[in-house]
Amino acid sequence: MTTLDNLPGVATAAMLCSLNISVWEGRKKDKGIEQEIADNKGARSKRATSVHKHLFVGCSPLEDIKSLRGEARIWLNKHTLEWNTPWRLIPTAIYFEIMQEAANFQTRFDKLVKEFERVYSVEISKQAFERGAMFDRDEYPKVEEIADKFKFSINLTPVPLSGDFRVDIGNQALKELQERCEADTQARLKTAVADAWNRVKEQVEWVIDRMNAVIDHDPDAVEEIREYDDAGNVIKLDVKKKRRPKLHESMLDQGLETCSLLRDLNVTNDPDLEEARRMLEKALVHVDMKSLKESPELQNTTKNAMQAIKNKFAF
Repeated sequence: MTTLDNLPGVATAAMLCSLNISVWEGRKKDKGIEQEIADNKGARSKRATSVHKHLFVGCSPLEDIKSLRGEARIWLNKHTLEWNTPWRLIPTAIYFEIMQEAANFQTRFDKLVKEFERVYSVEISKQAFERGAMFDRDEYPKVEEIADKFKFSINLTPVPLSGDFRVDIGNQALKELQERCEADTQARLKTAVADAWNRVKEQVEWVIDRMNAVIDHDPDAVEEIREYDDAGNVIKLDVKKKRRPKLHESMLDQGLETCSLLRDLNVTNDPDLEEARRMLEKALVHVDMKSLKESPELQNTTKNAMQAIKNKFAF
C-alpha cells in the first residue's frame, strides 16, 4: 500500500490543480410549458415535470465555446491524476507544460467569447424566427452583461500534509487535525495511484480484446440480420458473412501515448508501475498496424505480451 512515509518528496513532486470553466448555457426554465404539460397529463405535483428551453437554437459561436470547455477538461484529465473533484494531481515535472497549454486554451476561450459577444445581437434576432411564439426578448441578458457569464481559470495549491497546520488550538485537537489531514491525503493519493494503474489496465485489456477478436474470427462465419415490424414480427431476414474485426492505428497510438504520460504521472515512483509501463511500451513500440492486421503470428505475440502484463500485475 502506498503511504506518505515511503513517498520521498511527494509534496514537492506534485501539486493540485483545478480547472474552472463557466459557460452560459443559454437555457431557461419554462414554468408555463411545465404547467401546460402537467395540466394536459393530469399531474397534480408541480415537480412532475421540468422543462428548460434553449434560447439559442443552432448558434455555432455558443456551441464552439461549449466544445472548447469539453476539450479542455478532457486534456487536463489526460495529463493529470484523479484526486478529489474538482482537484487533480499534477506532477511538478510537467508544470510548465500544463500551464502553457492552459494559457493556450484560455486564449482560445477568450477569443470565442469575444466572437459570441460580437454576434450576440444578430443571434438574438435569428432566434425570433427559430423559436416562433416561444421567443421572448426579455429572457436574454443585455449584450454588455454577456461576457461576464463566461470564465476560464486554473487554480493551484500544494498537496496538503499533516504538518501544514499553524492554528492556535490545544495539542490534542491539533493532533486530531493532523491525523485527519494525513488520512485524507493518503486516501486521495491512493485514488491518484489507482488512476495511473487503471490507464495501464484499460490499455492492456483493450489490446487483448482486439487481438482476440481478429484471432478468433472465422472467415466462413455468417450472421442473420433481421428486420421487424411494429408488432415485433420478422419481416425480412438477410444472411451475411460476418465482417472481419477492424484494427485501428489509434490502438497503438493511444497505448504509446499512455506510456509517455505515465513517465511523469508516476509521482510516487512506484517501481511496479514503471515496470508495467516499460512492458507495455516494449510490446507496442515496434509494432506497425499493417503487419498486425496481416500477421496471425504478430497478433498472438502482441496478445501474449499484453496477457503477461495482466498476469504479472493481477489486473
